[in-house]
Amino acid sequence: MKAILKLFSEHGTFIQPDALQYISSKETPDEFAEFIIKNLKEYPLILTIDQIKIIEQNIDEEEDVISTQITEENEQDNKNPVKEQRTERNKEIQTRILSQIYLNTHQRRENEDEYEDESDIDDQNNHEESTWSTSVKTIEIKKIKTWKPVAREYEPEVKILKDITGKSTCEGTTQDFAKLFKNRYTVLKKILQSQRRETTNTIPINRIKKNNTDEVHLIGIVKNTKTTSNGHRLIELEDETGTVNLIALKNNPEVLHTANEVINDEVIGVKGRLSKNKDLIIIQSIVFPDISIQHTKQKADVPVYAAFLSDLHIGSKMFMEEQWHAFLKWINGNLGNTRQRDVAGRIKYIIVPGDIVDGIGIYPNQEKELAIRDIYRQYEELAKQFQYIPDHITIIMQPGNHDAVRPAEPQPAFEKEIQDLFQGKNIIFAGNPCYFSLHGVEVLSYHGQSLLDYATNIQHLKYNEPIEIMRMMLKKRHLAPVYGGYTPLAPEHLDYMIIDKVPDIFVTGHVHISAIDDYRGVTLINASSWQAQTMYQQMLNFIPDSAKLPIVDLKTGNATTMDFSQHQSYSV
Repeated sequence: MKAILKLFSEHGTFIQPDALQYISSKETPDEFAEFIIKNLKEYPLILTIDQIKIIEQNIDEEEDVISTQITEENEQDNKNPVKEQRTERNKEIQTRILSQIYLNTHQRRENEDEYEDESDIDDQNNHEESTWSTSVKTIEIKKIKTWKPVAREYEPEVKILKDITGKSTCEGTTQDFAKLFKNRYTVLKKILQSQRRETTNTIPINRIKKNNTDEVHLIGIVKNTKTTSNGHRLIELEDETGTVNLIALKNNPEVLHTANEVINDEVIGVKGRLSKNKDLIIIQSIVFPDISIQHTKQKADVPVYAAFLSDLHIGSKMFMEEQWHAFLKWINGNLGNTRQRDVAGRIKYIIVPGDIVDGIGIYPNQEKELAIRDIYRQYEELAKQFQYIPDHITIIMQPGNHDAVRPAEPQPAFEKEIQDLFQGKNIIFAGNPCYFSLHGVEVLSYHGQSLLDYATNIQHLKYNEPIEIMRMMLKKRHLAPVYGGYTPLAPEHLDYMIIDKVPDIFVTGHVHISAIDDYRGVTLINASSWQAQTMYQQMLNFIPDSAKLPIVDLKTGNATTMDFSQHQSYSV
């Protein structure tokens, strides 16, 4: 049973207890589990028994085809007087066809969608090999004798402070989810009580009616929110002792505005007064964990820079090859004026927060825009491109939702098979999200899939304005509180999505926007992309802001952007 749980967890999928029992009841549970995995169109966060039975139903339909084929074979064998020979032949046919179904159904289904006959498959394979060999052109990097990068004079100083890699313990059980939310509540409650005076005298929910005054102070997890037909905002709050209904009245605009920023599964503090019937609390104020008004930013004692290189999407036809080549030439001192080459020479670190390749089957009709249709080859191409990056630069690489890791966050670092492709380069493979420090400057790097959850749950936030969403994340001290939204969450026993340490730099990617700002002393960065507008983005009327490279001076804390989007070919 543990082997089956591990098999699914490797794909980021957890099994409901009744589904696990159903798999275990099969004659060969391990083989049946492999069969289910091969026939999943995509890996769900939770595998249910209904999903398993749908797959079995589809196979039953194929087995009808087997019966027909066996009948036809029998008709051909009618002249054979030996019944046993015909029976053995039936078994051979059934074994052969069932083997094809169990082992190749998913692959065959994809091929049937894309190709009409075997000649098309051969043509496509030949085309793919050709596309692979020319997907990103090679470039010539000149060695500039007069260019002496300052960053080469300093040794890298990187410390991983918080990362899920190698520490995942969940199996997808109910107890796992209980531990996750209990840890979230405990940690954020402690932050609220230590930083906000309004929450120092909170009481458990089950003591509300026993309270001597009508005024109450509470801390809890938001169970549900909704707006009434009259425009009031209802919030259902829970803690270990019970649940209570709160209301933000529309005639109190300030409280109502804050209540509209409250989303499910986050931890908040509330000050309110009991209604006359003591069955409802009228909200007077809502308190988020937030960070202190002025965070004291830590700075390095060496004059080196960190650059943020997100969402490369290698393998996509929309990969911005010319702009990428401009970046590679610049980072090697082959491009730019004197000041720009000086900046390039001070870059000691490149942080890559996810979506380093385009992946397979991530968005509708993606296959039409893939230059490389094999995800492993996408990583091979990326490794080839990273060979152009100077050896004195340390690269910190994380996965995103397009990458070959489990979809559920927090995501661990890439598997060894992928890491081995980058041998010879100074690369640190980290999880998503990850806290790390560079010469004492603390960085929170998160790919940012939950930016969409925030934008859809809080009315005034917009998906193409990631900085505003990042401010909200810091206010709530949580990267992805909503369970069951666009962002799949793994029920780890510790909530790695809590922002328990206040970073000096907070970086996200995912939305393909270039932006730099500040919130209470924390530098906020959304790290652009290196992919032009896709058909899917065009359908959504989304315009990316690509080929821009945010850079932070670790000694001064100043941030700037190197713009390659309007590159004109010139070199030095």
